[in-house]
Formats: sequence, structure tokens, C-alpha cells
Amino acid sequence: MYVFRWILLPMVCIAAWIAALFAGIVAHSVAEFFCPADQIVSGMCVAPWFETLDAWLVRFFSAFAAALIIVSCYFTAPAARTVVAWVVFAAGAVYALWIAVVSWAWGEFIAAGVGGVAAVLLLTRGQNMLKRTVVLCDKTPN
Repeated sequence: MYVFRWILLPMVCIAAWIAALFAGIVAHSVAEFFCPADQIVSGMCVAPWFETLDAWLVRFFSAFAAALIIVSCYFTAPAARTVVAWVVFAAGAVYALWIAVVSWAWGEFIAAGVGGVAAVLLLTRGQNMLKRTVVLCDKTPN
């Protein structure tokens, strides 16, 4: 079971990302439902408020995806959960940076960073992965 959970970890990351993507698509569809009929052109909402709402939905679900991936990997890992959370955050930050550079999506990058940092800090608060163990030796008086 121990090895199986380590093997399962990358699949859980992908499944969490797909779940967040699906939730974002559903939220976008619900937002489009509120678009007035006279402001739908070729199946696309052109209401003045919709562009802003759409941008914020994308940012929110970027943060949600980052948090969901970190949380699901944290609870799937059989050991070293704090290290796993930070490694997943670091890998996600590198990937998000690459996406931001390529597509100029800096708002989404910052949102994903905030969501990821919040998830990691909430999960690992009070846990020090660089903790030193102090060994006390009994000294006998001369």
C-alpha cells in the first residue's frame, strides 16, 4: 500500500487539475447563463461586465487548482507530507511561471501562487521539516 500511494501521487495531481478545470468550466457556463439574450453574439456573451467576470473566474480557479493539487497530493502521500507539499508547490510554481512567460498570464500566475502558498502554509503550519534533534547527555560530576 505504501508504494502504491507513491505511484498514485502523479495521477492524483492530474486528477485534481482536471477537477479544478471542470469546476471552472461549469462556473463559466453558469456565468454565461446570466448574460442577457440581446448581448449574445454568435454564442458569446458581449456584455460589458462579462469580460471582467471571466477574467476573475479564471484567476480564482487558477488559485483553486493550485490549492486543490497541493491538498490532494498532501493527503495522498504516505510519508513526508510536508516535503511533498513544498515540492508540489515548487513544481507548480515553475510550471505556472513558464505559462505566464509564454502566454503573458501574470494575473493567473499570481493567483495560483497565492492559492498554492495559502494551501501549503495551512497544511504545514507548525511543522518544521528542517528540525534539529537535540541530544542531551547526562554529565556525571567529577
